[in-house]
Amino acid sequence: MKTRLWAYILLLHAAVLGCMAWLARPWGGIGPAACRWDCFDAYMRIVNKGYDRAPSLAAHWLGEATWAFFPAFPLTVRAIRDMTGLSGDNAGIALNAVLLPVLAYLCYLYQNRKWGPVDYRLYFLFFFTFPATLWFRIQYSECMFGVFLMGMAWAILNSRLYVASLCGLLLCLTRPTGILCVMIFAAFHLFTCWKQTAGNRGMARVQALAAPAVESTVLVMAGGAGISLFMIYLYRLTGDSLAFSHIQAAWHRVFHFPGYWVWYNLKHRTHVNLVLMVPLDLIVIYKGFQKKFYPETTVLLVTFMVGFSSSLLSIHRIIMGNPFFFMIVYACLMDMRPAVRNAFIAFFFAVLLGITVLWFHDSNLLY
Repeated sequence: MKTRLWAYILLLHAAVLGCMAWLARPWGGIGPAACRWDCFDAYMRIVNKGYDRAPSLAAHWLGEATWAFFPAFPLTVRAIRDMTGLSGDNAGIALNAVLLPVLAYLCYLYQNRKWGPVDYRLYFLFFFTFPATLWFRIQYSECMFGVFLMGMAWAILNSRLYVASLCGLLLCLTRPTGILCVMIFAAFHLFTCWKQTAGNRGMARVQALAAPAVESTVLVMAGGAGISLFMIYLYRLTGDSLAFSHIQAAWHRVFHFPGYWVWYNLKHRTHVNLVLMVPLDLIVIYKGFQKKFYPETTVLLVTFMVGFSSSLLSIHRIIMGNPFFFMIVYACLMDMRPAVRNAFIAFFFAVLLGITVLWFHDSNLLY
C-alpha cells in the first residue's frame, strides 16, 4: 500500500512539475523563470552574499535589507548549491521539489488520522493541482515552513514531544509566524489534555495535567529558541536583535486597526487584487471552524489577523500557502457531488497553470 501511495504521489508531482518546466522554456528553464520578487531580491542575495550588514542605498531597494527573511530556507539552498554545483535558483527549485512530496504525505497522514478515512487518489490529485501549491514549488520558504508545521502537528498528534519540539524550533527559523503556530498548538495540546482529565478532581487532575503542561512549555521554549538564534545572529551582525521586524518599516508594514489596510488600498487603488482575497480567506477560515478544524483554523485566523492589521502585502500567499488552508478546502470539496468536485479540480488545475504563467511573466497581480 505504501509503495503504491508513494508511486502515485511522485507520478502526480512529476507531471505537474513537468508542465511548469515546459511553460518555463521561454525563460531558460524553471529556475530562472520562477525566481521573481523575494526570490530574486532577497533569497538569492542571501544565498550568494549572506545577510546585509546595512540597509541598501540602491534606488530600487533604498532603506531595505534582507534581515526580514529567516535563515532556514536560504541557508539550505546555499548548502545545496555548494554541494551540487547548481545555480542558486535551480537549487531552490530542487529543494522544494524534494520537500513537496513529503509535505503532501504529511498532510495526508494528518487529515486521514483526524478526519479520515481519506481516499489518497483524490486527495493527492487535488493537492498537486491546488493553485496555492505554486508557492510550494518556486524558490520560497512556504514548502519548508509547511513541512515543519505538519511535522510538528503530526508529532503532537502522536505524542512525540521531542520531534514536535525540533520541528517547532526549525519552524521558527523558517518564518517569523512560526512562533504563533507553536504557541497555538502548545495551548491546544494543554487544552485537549485538560478535557481528557475531566473525570479527575482536585489534586488528581493537577497531577494529570503536570506532564502536558511541561510538554507545552518545552514546545514553546523550543520555538522561542529557534527565533532567538536568529535574533542573536542579527544582534552580532547589526546591533539590533529585532532587525527582522524593524526593517519591514521600509515596506510600510505598520500595525493599524483591522480593516485599515483594506480601506487604504481601495482609496489609493493599490493591491486591489489582495483586497479581493480577504473575503475568500475569511470564508475558508469560517468553514474551518464550522468543520471543527479548531487548532488548524486558529493558526490561520491568528496569522490572518497579524497580516491583515499590518499590511495586505502577500496576505494571499501567507494564508493560502498554509497547508491547513488546503485541508479545509479539501474537506469542503468532499461535501460536493462528484461531478461538481471533479469540475473544481479541473478548474483549480487551469488556475494553477494560469498563475504560473503570470508568475513567470513577473505579473504584479501575484504580489
